Amino acid sequence: MFDFMRLLGGDRAGATRRVGAARRPAPGVLLQLRLVFYGMLLGLMMPVIRQIDWSALVPPGLKIEWPTGFGIAWPAGHFRVPGGWGGADEGAKPEASSAAAAAAGAAANAGGATAATGTLATAAGIASAASTAAASALSGGKPVSARFTICGHAKRINCMVDGDTFWMAGTKIRIADIDTPETHPPRCAREGRLGEAATVKMQGMLNAGPFKLTPIKRDVDRYGRKLRIVERGGVSLGAVLVRHGLARYYGGGKRSPWCR
Repeated sequence: MFDFMRLLGGDRAGATRRVGAARRPAPGVLLQLRLVFYGMLLGLMMPVIRQIDWSALVPPGLKIEWPTGFGIAWPAGHFRVPGGWGGADEGAKPEASSAAAAAAGAAANAGGATAATGTLATAAGIASAASTAAASALSGGKPVSARFTICGHAKRINCMVDGDTFWMAGTKIRIADIDTPETHPPRCAREGRLGEAATVKMQGMLNAGPFKLTPIKRDVDRYGRKLRIVERGGVSLGAVLVRHGLARYYGGGKRSPWCR
């Protein structure tokens, strides 16, 4: 405050004065005392002023905020004020909030990672169980069931290639006791129609319920397909196709043509 009064009096300590420069007249003693009094009064009133609800006194659209903590923040940046207008506790609040937010974010990330790991582990467990069930079914164990579609360009898991060949759990299986018309490609229009009908019929029978895969003497053919007889209740599903005129019994050797 006294430095301020000296500036008002024209005494600029440390500044270079030109020789012969005119000096401003000093204010009167009463004016200086009055300014000191007003300054002290303003300092005593600061706590009261800071608690006033200015929103009820200012026009709409004008916002007044007293800086707190150890700095003043505005859209263009942040200005640190040594000592600030608030206490040390107020200055620590934003930092504590930031630390708490960071800790919460870290905990959320850790929880997300744990959940993702659990999901992957569950998926791996399901895939392992499916692989075990498929291996048991291929060995002629318990009956197995699956939902089959018609094979397309996507990865083949459970789908029908044609009336005597299908994929189950990623394994290609050739029904060993029958031969059905070709569909990839058919040799004539008649074979194409019969092949599509045989494919749809076998798809419906496989999707109807659990079935058993019975091994024969040969495990795979020259194309690497598993050779199995498909049965339900002791009845060959291939034999059902034969009765519908959509397949022929096959015991090896050269196959008879479907085109006439």
